[in-house]
Amino acid sequence: MLYIHCYNKNVLIDNQLVGYISPDGDMFANGHKFGSLSPEGEIYIQGEYVGYIEDNDDIIIRDEVAGYVSPNCDLCFDSKGLMKK
Repeated sequence: MLYIHCYNKNVLIDNQLVGYISPDGDMFANGHKFGSLSPEGEIYIQGEYVGYIEDNDDIIIRDEVAGYVSPNCDLCFDSKGLMKK
């Protein structure tokens, strides 16, 4: 599945709006680029592959559910899921 429909949408962490996804898939929070989303749903944080979006819209980071894609196509992360190494 392609996830370009998430481009130009918001990034939320713990239900708080913190940033957005640019038209080319770069993810920004608090004015700084922190990662990117490929058209295929692969997620990179600071240039490192960390996870992907499943077909059911769950966000998987380091083999655990760390958020979801909202009905509005925003990426909604759980801060605990992002912190796991």
